[in-house]
Amino acid sequence: MRIHLETFTVHKRFPLTISRGTTSQTTNIWLRIEQQGIEGWGEASPFSTGNQPGQNTELLLEAIELVAPILEKFNPWQRQEIEQLLASKELPSAAWAAIDMALHDWLAKQAQMPLWRLWGLNCSQIVLTSATIGINSPEGARQRVRDWLPLTGIGMLKVKLGSAEGIAADQQMLLAVREQAPEALLSVDANGGWSLQEALQMCHWLASLGVKYVEQPLAPG
Repeated sequence: MRIHLETFTVHKRFPLTISRGTTSQTTNIWLRIEQQGIEGWGEASPFSTGNQPGQNTELLLEAIELVAPILEKFNPWQRQEIEQLLASKELPSAAWAAIDMALHDWLAKQAQMPLWRLWGLNCSQIVLTSATIGINSPEGARQRVRDWLPLTGIGMLKVKLGSAEGIAADQQMLLAVREQAPEALLSVDANGGWSLQEALQMCHWLASLGVKYVEQPLAPG
């Protein structure tokens, strides 16, 4: 199979502020495999977990380009051998995901059916996905909810907390979101922005408000 790579820039609809900073765009990677005239597409998105080196676009490209000549000796049906190769090369997770995604896409197209059908899924039972509200002032958070409402319907919101101003600011922002979207399901992602004591205090408080779950309350380590 042949492998093609291409970078492209994703511009966020709204700049996103989390505990580690603000981003307005990312440079992602399209990965395309080609076999028997059929194309399978995957995508790698760079990320960082704060005090870890992270997986930037350059690192992901380098990792994929390293294994691409070996991968081209396989065909998309040889999933077990391909996964053994990726594991032996300790491929970054985002690069591995792009290859895995492209292989699944190729198999579905080869079978002439949508991937969800190949997996045996029921489209009527698709779970909610969330719109993300970045760290903001209470009024800024209310406005962002209003911005998202006509675009998504806001069945579920993921709220970024871990403000540099402390957990009192986090609480005021979360209450503003809840007030603006009283029917929405809420989850929280602190991106490692709390201490252990703050995380315990906030998790008890968030549970009392019916927040569904809390993601990464503490930094790795």
